[in-house]
Amino acid sequence: AVLAHVGSAGYLDAARAGAVDATQAVRSPGSALKPFVYALAFENGIAHPETLLDDRPVRFAASYAPENFDLGFHGTVTARYALQQSLNVPAVDLLDAVGAARFIARLRGAGAQILLPRDTAPGLPVALGGLGITLTDLARLYAGLARGGV
Repeated sequence: AVLAHVGSAGYLDAARAGAVDATQAVRSPGSALKPFVYALAFENGIAHPETLLDDRPVRFAASYAPENFDLGFHGTVTARYALQQSLNVPAVDLLDAVGAARFIARLRGAGAQILLPRDTAPGLPVALGGLGITLTDLARLYAGLARGGV
């Protein structure tokens, strides 16, 4: 639970954007949702930490071809390694197996308000941050993960 929330020292200072509450601003979470993709895949028996996953160039439907931050690929890796290194292709592969709509429904069921681009249906880019969420909701999700999913 959030016990305190302190705002800007200059709330009315437009030059400092003092009135912007970064905890409530909707932003892309980037790779911060990957642990939840893996958790759902683990929970559903699709993978476990030692499952071998491919980190290779791949093209999904609609010509979606995720790459890693380093623009390289690492071959066959364990799910544990893929998550530790924040590899993109294995995360998208797992989301494809879990189902993007199911993943979003799970996040919403945990209390997160998820905003999708132009009210589109959930797609594979959500594994890599292709949605909007507040920092408060992201923290709430991580608190649930820390409690073992409760």
